[in-house]
Amino acid sequence: MPQTRVLPLMFRRCREKLAPLALAGLVTLTSSPRAFAQASEADRATARALAREGHDALLKKDYKLAEDRFRRADQLVHAPSLVVDHARALVGLGRLVEAHERYALVLREGLAPNAPAAFVRAKQDAEVEIEAIKPRLAWLTINVSGPNNLQVSLDDHEVPPAALGVRRAADPGERVVSVSAPGFLKREERLTLAEGEEKSIDIALELDPDAAVTLPEEPNKSQPLKPAETPPRDHTLSYVLWGVGGAGIAFGAVTGILFLNKKSDLDSKCPSGKCPENLDLQPDIDRYHLYGVLSPAGFGVGIAAAAAGTALLFVGGDEPSDQAFVQPYVGPGSIGAYGRF
Repeated sequence: MPQTRVLPLMFRRCREKLAPLALAGLVTLTSSPRAFAQASEADRATARALAREGHDALLKKDYKLAEDRFRRADQLVHAPSLVVDHARALVGLGRLVEAHERYALVLREGLAPNAPAAFVRAKQDAEVEIEAIKPRLAWLTINVSGPNNLQVSLDDHEVPPAALGVRRAADPGERVVSVSAPGFLKREERLTLAEGEEKSIDIALELDPDAAVTLPEEPNKSQPLKPAETPPRDHTLSYVLWGVGGAGIAFGAVTGILFLNKKSDLDSKCPSGKCPENLDLQPDIDRYHLYGVLSPAGFGVGIAAAAAGTALLFVGGDEPSDQAFVQPYVGPGSIGAYGRF
């Protein structure tokens, strides 16, 4: 298998340079305050201790321990040398996809012009070792037919909907694809991927016969259906119009009485319709004419408003909008009401 050939070769090279590189990296974690200004002294000390443990574990091929120590060290103090060592541990565990991404991270981030020699060496190693990983990656296309709300996972790692039906990088070895959806039977498919192999898998979900399905309740045909209850109508507008009508009629009655009183007074002062020249009766005459206009106007507005309120009460169109209003008014020579319905 290619893995048995490549790994020993890679780690023989690593052993030759790992000790000086790791030592230089540990020193760099201490002596590069500009690169790690955000890390505390305690974090840097912990990262150095974790890196030493990871280095020893990597030489002993205890890749699980090495992966744990380098990952934690890099989380405390991010450095290219730690990322490359983490990638080497992942390669030893057969997690080639993650290792490839760790190498690629070093290349994407690049280095500052004044980067320490250990960082430059780590970047050079990443450029070489990522090329050894690329041809070993397997590729899997997962095709699923069924509902839209699918839950797909590859080895307990969720596969997003955008990655379905297209090539997806995968680690060589035995893989498990799991697909589920509400109301459907869960499917699991096992397959083995060789290094560099491309494979496609088709999975169709089937309805779960035991899934609970909630059906709408049918009405009881033995009992007659009750008519829908009609909500009570709002008669506010009718009451308002009746109020306006009452005020208008009252206003018409008052001005009518004043009109009659003023007429009687003028008749007594002006017998036969002729007023004495020595009396200034023009203000009384003006009020007499004003009352004669206001009284019938008040009666007209009052009767019209009362009739409209009554009509709305019986016709049922008296549901005013939130902005409905009625406002009576009285002005010189006029009376009425305005509003919005």
